[in-house]
Amino acid sequence: MDPQWKQFNRDMERLFEGFPNMHPLVVHFPIVLLILALLSQVLAVCYRRYRHEFNIVTFILLLLGTMGAFAAIQTAAHISGDADAEAFAVFDIHQRYAWFSFWLAGITTLVRLVALGWSKVIWTNYLIVILLISLSVTLFITGHHGARLVYRYGVGPKNNGVLMK
Repeated sequence: MDPQWKQFNRDMERLFEGFPNMHPLVVHFPIVLLILALLSQVLAVCYRRYRHEFNIVTFILLLLGTMGAFAAIQTAAHISGDADAEAFAVFDIHQRYAWFSFWLAGITTLVRLVALGWSKVIWTNYLIVILLISLSVTLFITGHHGARLVYRYGVGPKNNGVLMK
C-alpha cells in the first residue's frame, strides 16, 4: 500500500477519534442520495422535456452520495476478537460490498459527468439507469449485512465486538 495512502488513512482515523458511533450517523445520508439519483435518472428517461435538468440533478446527487459513501466507509470501526466467528465473516462481506458500492458509485458519477456533454445520445441515460439499479442492489446487500452485524451479532451500537480506534 502506498505510504501516502496509509498516512491519509491514519489522518482520517484521528479525525474521527472519540466518535465510535459516527458510522450509523454518516452512512444513511449517502444511501438516500444515491437512491434519489436513481429516481432522478428514471425521471430523466421518462420526461424528455426536463431530461437535461434531471441529468444535472442526478450528477449532483451521485457526486454528493459518492463523497458521503467514502466518509461512511472511513467512519466504520473494525471488528475485534470478542465477536463471533460468524460476525467476522459477515463484517468482511459488509466491508467488501461497501467498497464495491463506493467504486460503482464513483464510476457511475464519472459516466454521468461525461454523458452530460452527450445530450443527444439517449442510450447513455439507459446505461446510467442500469448502473444505478446495480448500485442500489449493492447498497441493499451492504445494508443487509450491516443490519445483521447490529441486530443479530450486537456489533456496534453497544460497542460489543468492536475495536475502538
